Amino acid sequence: MKYTLKKVIKLSEIIGGIAIVTSLIFVGIQFRENTIATKSATANAANAIVIAWYTETGNSAQSSQLMWDYIKDPKSITSSGEIYQVTVLVHGLILSFQNSYYLAAEGTLDQNILKSLTAALIAVKNQPGFLEYWENRKSLFFEEFRDYLTAILVSDSEVTEGIYENLKDDEEEENIS
Repeated sequence: MKYTLKKVIKLSEIIGGIAIVTSLIFVGIQFRENTIATKSATANAANAIVIAWYTETGNSAQSSQLMWDYIKDPKSITSSGEIYQVTVLVHGLILSFQNSYYLAAEGTLDQNILKSLTAALIAVKNQPGFLEYWENRKSLFFEEFRDYLTAILVSDSEVTEGIYENLKDDEEEENIS
């Protein structure tokens, strides 16, 4: 079999084409795996921030009571130090929700995590302390997030399970006592 220069060149082009296609397939697979890893890391980080907030607040009897009192009746908090503390506590949590909202909007965070955070917001949307906080601080958030949270506040959505149902029970017990 006689190999001419033209045949060698053609064979090289075919082998080169196959190598390029194989490389592109490999890059595509790596890109997909990297995207999945990035989304997983983002979901983990978003959850970790919220978990840390709940854990730190829940592990402090003073912070827990302050949050409970504020959510139930913001007028019951009169000390300027406690007003500052509860504002910082709520603001930190809502900032993490805003971050998750943007990550979900850009496709980096799974929509199920955003749904979970939305449910948490729905659970407090009618509580006097949250409404006061939002009215006083909403201008500090990005417009798209403000619109998103405002839509939640005016919606008919309700979360029927949760600790905030107990607020009414506590109020009734206090009125009976």
